[in-house]
Amino acid sequence: MAILKRWSIVLTTALFAACGGGGGGSAVRPGAGSTAQNANGEGAGRVETTPGTSSAPVYTAAAYPANWTTTGTVTPPSETSVVTTYQDGYVTTTQDGTSSKPFLQTTLAGLATPITDPNANVSTTTTNYNLSWGTPDKNGPAFAAMFPSAAAQAQLGVLHLMGRSITSYASSSLGPTINKPSADVLAAWNSGWTGAGKNITLLDSYANIASCDDTAGTNNECHGLHTMLITGLIAPYANLSGLDLNLNSVGKAGNTGSDLSTPVNTHVINMSLGFTPCNNGCGGSPTSADFSTLTSTSSGWNNNVVALLNTTSNGFNISNMVNAVVVKSAGNAYQDAKYDTTTAALVANASIASRLLIVGALDRNGTTASKANIDTLIGTTRYYSNYAGTNAAISDRFVFAYGRDPYSSYSVAFNGKGSPVGQGTSFSAPVVAGYAAVVMQKFPNLDAIKTSSIILDTARYDTLTCFPTCDPTVWGRGEASLSRALAPVGRLR
Repeated sequence: MAILKRWSIVLTTALFAACGGGGGGSAVRPGAGSTAQNANGEGAGRVETTPGTSSAPVYTAAAYPANWTTTGTVTPPSETSVVTTYQDGYVTTTQDGTSSKPFLQTTLAGLATPITDPNANVSTTTTNYNLSWGTPDKNGPAFAAMFPSAAAQAQLGVLHLMGRSITSYASSSLGPTINKPSADVLAAWNSGWTGAGKNITLLDSYANIASCDDTAGTNNECHGLHTMLITGLIAPYANLSGLDLNLNSVGKAGNTGSDLSTPVNTHVINMSLGFTPCNNGCGGSPTSADFSTLTSTSSGWNNNVVALLNTTSNGFNISNMVNAVVVKSAGNAYQDAKYDTTTAALVANASIASRLLIVGALDRNGTTASKANIDTLIGTTRYYSNYAGTNAAISDRFVFAYGRDPYSSYSVAFNGKGSPVGQGTSFSAPVVAGYAAVVMQKFPNLDAIKTSSIILDTARYDTLTCFPTCDPTVWGRGEASLSRALAPVGRLR
């Protein structure tokens, strides 16, 4: 009997590991007709077992009471535990959503009705994701209500970014008329996911923001206002700050443009910039000489940015950059994204590469009924967005998003000057930066690596014109999907 007891412990460990279970007692019990034999098959030596039967988790959806935006409280979803019952009646809990017994992705995704919003720890084959909910923002539904369902646009109040006013071109006392956000964004706001409590830093053009004048087109002085406006319309209750791309001015608060007096702990960094061998949809590969020259001339700045993104604190009063999601525009040369030397420098740094998202530009927010394509320059049929390319380190971190200003030409004024519609990967990147902040608000236990992984793993091809034969060297992981990123189980690695 002593020998059988020791062997039973060994078998317990092996069988339990195969079932993906946790603790709670021996999971091995001899079944009916089990035999014990010696090594020669003649007596004692082997225990035969009958596997247990596991229950399926039962999901209870989140409850949003009618008054949750005032005094009510949202109840997050819940799931019953997975228990395994053995032939002798022994019952053990194998998955309960805690960090020690997380739900297996295959368990939740394999149900007839998959559980995609578990409010619990969920484990893939390699990673444990704590998908416990944060607190929904009570302001979300009111912001969504500013865009009536029947209208394609809505006039907002006067906006203030970096100390500048964004108004209607018709009147400085009226706010801008903005295109309705995608259905995914409106759904997120209506559920209270607005990016509240998260800090987004935009590395862009802010040093000359006071002289921003868009009458001749989107110039460098106005560029930072465009990107800040776009990410603010995805994550309207996130805190925004701007850092000038020349790295010679301190970080500034997004609403006033005043210098940051105390450190801001950033969660997401948007970089709508880079160095490409050509611009505005030139297409093709650069010559070796051109690419070598660009790599050399841009190396100093790229090295400085890599160092900055790996800081815990810096002279700009923007802290925690080393732990923030980094979102980078792919570039506008209609070529392999590997030729953007800033992108190449970021993916070559292991600390940054694991939390990096590279974003190409689409001509619309894609849906299964109205699929999106790589954007073309307005008034032409010429593509401009860089594509994922042949470097797997880049294409595996590459997604697409809508790449145009969210308003009609000259309907919006910056500093009283009418602005034409801008377009480019500079404007698709801040969309995804907003997505990252919204995801981090809903799942506050996720770090930058896991947040970026969820956005990559929940991107989709079925909203793109290439579907169902999308080439990853062109389309990367597909179109970033906020709705899927907010309900990620079943699509995680």
